[in-house]
Amino acid sequence: MSTAALSDRTRAAQDKARVLREALPWITRWRGRTVVVKYGGNAMGDDDVNRAFAADIALLASVGLRVVVVHGGGPQISELSTRLGLEPRFVDGRRVTDPATLDVVRMVLLGQVNPRLVGMVTAAGARAVGVAGTDGELLRARQSDPQLGLVGDVEAVDPTLLDSLLDDGVVPVVATVARGADGRDYNVNADTAAGAIAVALGADKLIYLTNVAGLYEDFGTAESTLLSVVGVERLRSMLAAGELNTGMVPKVASIVAALDGGVAQAHLLDGRVEHALLLEIFTDEGIGTMVIPEGDAA
Repeated sequence: MSTAALSDRTRAAQDKARVLREALPWITRWRGRTVVVKYGGNAMGDDDVNRAFAADIALLASVGLRVVVVHGGGPQISELSTRLGLEPRFVDGRRVTDPATLDVVRMVLLGQVNPRLVGMVTAAGARAVGVAGTDGELLRARQSDPQLGLVGDVEAVDPTLLDSLLDDGVVPVVATVARGADGRDYNVNADTAAGAIAVALGADKLIYLTNVAGLYEDFGTAESTLLSVVGVERLRSMLAAGELNTGMVPKVASIVAALDGGVAQAHLLDGRVEHALLLEIFTDEGIGTMVIPEGDAA
């Protein structure tokens, strides 16, 4: 082996050692803590992206974090609806859900996305179990707006099932179909559900993986800048002033509700970036946008 090759190999090993050294204090800090990760349908790319996400979840679980995955599936629901001749309809960014569309929601979330994610997390080395919001009365919903049909707002969360799985070292993967007191099932926004679940579990972190780098100030203008750290009061003002695009509103609203409910931190990350979760939790700099309870650090 040449001196140059040995030097290159040594440098590569040193880089890995530096990464481990930086990560170790964060691993120690977060061991035993609860993290709720919402994996959006828009963040789900090809299988390589999904496998990288699943590997990150498995690694978090293996070093002692209590991880809950809550997933969406909006683009996949729209795609299957169109294939079945059901034209997707939206009101203020929320899907109109008639009984036929609810069947599609069940097929996609419970029959496709959920078992696929569970399988990938399991293949990556963690024990994972698929959970529907209707299991163990996990999510109780009430009808949101009659013009939206079978769309529900989260009324209550019973975390008993999730706590039991987490205590056993299992990663729950939650599909957000909920049941109402009227006995009907409802399509529930996964962003809202993730925030409510984080509050019910007393989570230390709530993380949203989507298809943008984070939260921007002056989004869509030449002055647009990524907010790396922002206080929850700034989010309230952005919501009140209508500064957010439609897709970001439920995420930001659920983050505000989660931090009001006691969740310590929330994050908005680009799920298309490989190892985004690990970069945010286990490095000094992190990526994306971190939301803190008090003050405005942006």
